[in-house]
Formats: sequence, C-alpha cells, structure tokens
Amino acid sequence: MTAVVGPVGPQSYVRPPRTRPEKYENLAFTFCRMGTVGLIAWVLSPAVFVLLVSLIAIGLYARSISLGVSWTKCFLRRPTLIVGFWGVVAIADAYWLFVLGGSWPA
Repeated sequence: MTAVVGPVGPQSYVRPPRTRPEKYENLAFTFCRMGTVGLIAWVLSPAVFVLLVSLIAIGLYARSISLGVSWTKCFLRRPTLIVGFWGVVAIADAYWLFVLGGSWPA
C-alpha cells in the first residue's frame, strides 16, 4: 500500500502570524545584516552606505525595543547593545565622512 502524501515544502509549514514587534525586529535584523556587509566592504564601497544603513538599523531596533522586543537574531542578541554598536559606527562614519573628508589623516 502507498500512502497519500500531501504537498511538502515551506508552503505546508504552519507558522503563526508575526506580531508587530516581531515584524520590526525582523526588518531591523535585515538592516543589521546589510550594515555588517557594508562594514566588511567599507574599503571597496562608499562609506555613505554604512552610515545610512546604521541609522536605519538604529531607528528600527529602537522601535522594536519600544514595542517590547528584548532578544534578536543579530549577533549581539540584545537590541540595546545593537543600537549602541550601530550608534558608535554611525558616529565614527559621520566623523570620517564629514570631518576628515572621507580620507585617512596623513
């Protein structure tokens, strides 16, 4: 006898709908990954990308914190640490771009 098998794959997995805080955390995690890629590629890419992505990540993580998120998939795990890290990156990047003119001091 053969068993009747229904569709198998991601469309068959039952997943509860995401809450509003989970949606913000997921979007913030996406920008965290983008910022990490930007940091790795800083030498080859414009530093403006890193500044923009870090500011967006700060805003999204701050919003998710205000909605009650206390854990995230990002490497640092705690949204408050992530906001602090990307804040330091944004300040350093803005200083490098606007004060130093985007070049290393001689």
